[in-house]
Amino acid sequence: MSLTRSRKLRNERARQIDGEITFDPSITCKESLAECFCVFTNPNRNSTHLARRYKHRGPTPRCEEITVYTDGTCMDNGRKNARCGSRIWFVQDELRNRALRIPGDAQSNQVGEIAAVIAAMEMVPPFQPVKIYTDSKYVIDGLTTHLETWENDGWIDIKNARLFRKAAHLMRHRSAKTTMQ
Repeated sequence: MSLTRSRKLRNERARQIDGEITFDPSITCKESLAECFCVFTNPNRNSTHLARRYKHRGPTPRCEEITVYTDGTCMDNGRKNARCGSRIWFVQDELRNRALRIPGDAQSNQVGEIAAVIAAMEMVPPFQPVKIYTDSKYVIDGLTTHLETWENDGWIDIKNARLFRKAAHLMRHRSAKTTMQ
């Protein structure tokens, strides 16, 4: 799936009214693929073959869209002793509902928010359409508005880049639509 012109316009309108935004799974690059991987390629040996995204073979299962709600929190946010966590909620009495404690040194409300999205994406089968509800403008903008620029700039000086890359990877490698609101 890729964002068509009409889907991009729908996303622009949705941003104005805090509506549902469809994730754009397309992989970006600059002039040539070699610019994105110049460390690993010989510029004198550029290929003229286009990169292809391989599609799932066989029938794609038709499944109902799953709705998941995510939230992150942090006690003592911005301080040295900060502790963050996340909450993932599907529906009442669902076994996948979780409260998570986020390990590591990076402890902030923003880390809790993006970690919740990652954990939710890992719990949903890759063929299942998913709609993620989050109150985090940071996460929504990071995965929709800023993602292409961050990737093209090599993730230089982007806070929580490792987490955003993981979330984008999980969303891209789905054979179903992902929306965020």
